[in-house]
Amino acid sequence: MEEKIYVRPRFRKLNEKDYMSFWYSLRDARKINEHGEFVFLRDVEVYQNSQCFLLGNGIAGFAIRDGEMISVHKNNQKAKESQVRHILPKLVRCAIKNGALFCDCYGEWLANYYMKSGYIAVAKIEFDKLEDNPDTWEYHKFGKPNVYMLMRGVRNVEELDRLKANDEIQGFDSVESSIKYFPSYEAAEEFRLKLYENVKRFGYKKRLEYFKNIMK
Repeated sequence: MEEKIYVRPRFRKLNEKDYMSFWYSLRDARKINEHGEFVFLRDVEVYQNSQCFLLGNGIAGFAIRDGEMISVHKNNQKAKESQVRHILPKLVRCAIKNGALFCDCYGEWLANYYMKSGYIAVAKIEFDKLEDNPDTWEYHKFGKPNVYMLMRGVRNVEELDRLKANDEIQGFDSVESSIKYFPSYEAAEEFRLKLYENVKRFGYKKRLEYFKNIMK
C-alpha cells in the first residue's frame, strides 16, 4: 500500500462567493476559543466586501478590509487535529503579503504577538471609551483591557523574514512607554493613518525610531 504523505495546509484566498465559509469559520472558532470574544463576528456583508483567507478547513483565518486585517481567528480543536502550531506568525505574514497595513487588538499580550510578527503598536484606547465592545464580555475573567492600534512595521515579507532571521524584531515592551491614550477610536485611527503616511517609505527600524521620537 502506498504511504500517504502529510501535507501541511496553507492559507488560501477565498473566492468572492465563498464569504459565508469565512463567516462560519469565525463563528465556530469563537464558540470554542477561550478568548473568542476578543474577535468580533461582523455582519456577513463585511466579509462579502473583503478579502477573506482560511487555513485548511477553517483551522484559522483572517480578512482584509480597506487595508486593515480583521476577524483574526483560530479554531483550537481543528488546529490540534491537523497538528498545526504557531499559526499567528504565518497568518500575519500572509496578511502582509496581501496588503494588510493595520490591525487592532485587546490587551498587551496580543499586541506583543502582533509586534513579534512585524507590526508596531502606536496608540491605545481605554476599554470603556469603545462603543462596540461585546455585550457578552466576561469582565470577571478578562477585566477591561486597553484596545491597541497597530500599523505595519515592515515594508514587505522579505524584510520581515530577514529581520526574524537576525532576531531584530522588537516586542511590545520596546514601545510600551511611547504609546499614548486617545479619547476615541476615531482619533486613534486618524493618528495611525497620518503616522503611516509619514513612515511608509522607511524600513522597519526607521519606522520604529520615528514613532518613538515623535512621542517623546
